[in-house]
Amino acid sequence: MTTRLTVVLTALLLCLLPASGPVSRALAFSPGVGAADPPREDGAQLFRTWCASCHGLTAQGNGVLAPMLRKAVPDLTGIADRNGGVFPTAHVRRIVDGRDVRSHGDPEMPVWGSSFRATPEGYSEAVARARIDAVVAYLESIQKRNAH
Repeated sequence: MTTRLTVVLTALLLCLLPASGPVSRALAFSPGVGAADPPREDGAQLFRTWCASCHGLTAQGNGVLAPMLRKAVPDLTGIADRNGGVFPTAHVRRIVDGRDVRSHGDPEMPVWGSSFRATPEGYSEAVARARIDAVVAYLESIQKRNAH
């Protein structure tokens, strides 16, 4: 089996995991949230569940799958530094969502926007937005900012 096929199959397997265990807890609605309200999400937990296999637990591009990818996985703690000290929230959101931007220049990064829409009740754009916003807020919170 080729390395690329292994990576693709692993990513597909990761997409199927939300049915049980810690993944479902990461995607669960917060208590007391009404059906019309988007859930409050834990961006750090969502990151660990969905992103750390490639980006690493510290978001520095050193996840267990990173060596198997054709392109180097970026250090996500340096997004603001690479952008003149400003965290580009809207741009990062579009990359995480992946439905209107080809992430990383090719389809190696899974499209989380579609995966994040799934709930026990069906599909929800509000849930997807809340989950993506939580991941983006988490990424902004872990930025290392150098003086410019």
